[in-house]
Amino acid sequence: MDDIEKFDKFLSFYGKYYQTVSEISMPCPVHDKDCPSIKHKECVSKSKEPLVSSDFMMYSFDDICRDTETIDICNLPSTCDGLYLDKKRKVLYFIEYKGVKIDRNSKRGELQDILYNMNKDSECYDKYYERLQWVYNSYGDELAFKLRLKPFETLDLALPNVYKDYCNKNSISDEDKLDLSEFLSSIKKVYIVVAVCDKRNPTADRAGSYRFILRKPFDRLRDLGLFDMVEIMDHNEFKFFLERI
Repeated sequence: MDDIEKFDKFLSFYGKYYQTVSEISMPCPVHDKDCPSIKHKECVSKSKEPLVSSDFMMYSFDDICRDTETIDICNLPSTCDGLYLDKKRKVLYFIEYKGVKIDRNSKRGELQDILYNMNKDSECYDKYYERLQWVYNSYGDELAFKLRLKPFETLDLALPNVYKDYCNKNSISDEDKLDLSEFLSSIKKVYIVVAVCDKRNPTADRAGSYRFILRKPFDRLRDLGLFDMVEIMDHNEFKFFLERI
């Protein structure tokens, strides 16, 4: 059994989380802190439609991590949503679905509003404007930070722990274990963020804002050799992409 077959057998163990893209990209329907979903912190969309409507199947990696004994359920790593192994082309795809604005609920956005609306004639302008401007310039966006973190925690933290849990549950001998680090360094890896795009309404063009904010951080993922390809696609581009793999 070669390494591709071993990794495929490992993923197959989590067959109950082998779901359609429509299921994995469905926004969480609950919008409060009591949401039972693993995605409760991102419950911001009232949409009952998936980000991408497709019957294409892949693994819901968030749910796999939630069902892993070697990962603390109270301290889950920041991971991608979907995982797909193309055995024929020998490519491992990591997919992240984002139907929300990249600056949603951002303290940086609140500071921007304060700076924009600050009255230049007010007494506090001279005293606080430059200080707030400095804070604003040094304040990173929360969601952008998480999106930069996901590739690292998926590769270096989540996958090794999930594989360790799989080996423990199936009593895989050291001789039969996959050298996961070597496998991940040798297989072609593609990381894709999928967002909403509406060219008729620029304020709803979330894919465009993701490309602008994440271009340089994602370029570094390629420069470091962590991924062979890193792409940000709108939902229509991704559907076309799925038809070709």
